[in-house]
Amino acid sequence: MIKKFLFLIFFSFPAFAFTIPENLTQGMLVYGTADENEEIYYEDLPVPVYNGKYVFALGRNAPDEIQITIKRGWFDSEKKLFKVAPREWQKDVFDGVPEKTMKPSEEDSKRIAEEQKLLDAARAKRPIKNGFPTCFIKPVEETRISSAFGSQRIINGVPQRPHSGVDMAAPEGTPVKASADGVVILAHDDLFYTGGTVLIEHGNGVQTGYSHLSKVDVKTGDIVKQGDVVGSVGMTGRANGPHLHFTLAWENIRVAPEFEYCTSCPCGDK
Repeated sequence: MIKKFLFLIFFSFPAFAFTIPENLTQGMLVYGTADENEEIYYEDLPVPVYNGKYVFALGRNAPDEIQITIKRGWFDSEKKLFKVAPREWQKDVFDGVPEKTMKPSEEDSKRIAEEQKLLDAARAKRPIKNGFPTCFIKPVEETRISSAFGSQRIINGVPQRPHSGVDMAAPEGTPVKASADGVVILAHDDLFYTGGTVLIEHGNGVQTGYSHLSKVDVKTGDIVKQGDVVGSVGMTGRANGPHLHFTLAWENIRVAPEFEYCTSCPCGDK
């Protein structure tokens, strides 16, 4: 009886279904497949699995090798190592950014600290737990990329942190659309650095951000569909011209929002 019970434990689990793309690179949103009974971990982070699909993010500075753990039961756990290809990051030089946003006053520094708490609280929200998007659209249709994700930025002659998103230059007032379905977790008219700002949670930690808006057309808590207008292009906050600063992240790990996930993702969604 005991032997039969142990046999059922070890052999009643489904066949191994985990897959991962071969071309892993820094700054990439990673999609793959997994069985619903498989628990996936990227390093120590649990990876959401929904309808046989999973998603996680490789940051700009992801190491050249990552560890994935696949658990299929009490006694069945496997650790696998995968290579990550490095990327070359460009250098962007900007001048004419308002000096007050480069060297905040003591009063502005207090404001920035309070706003950071607001942003952290918003990004910690997880209102959607039953899935995540596998297709994103450009939030601004007619645009040019004025600053790429991950670029080393020199602003007013001073080196800054690498760019956390992509800047899309467009005329002020150009409609900005939600890149995927989701819930607005923050809508703010005037943050010190990012001005008019909208953050959207799309499910299981996948989030997009829309900054420097001249107008915000949604409220915190609103449900939006892909393509809904959430605001208008502006140059509020720390900006030297009208553009949209757009970010894509999973669990606060920023990735390159290249809008290629619709075709390169192995999940098959369009």
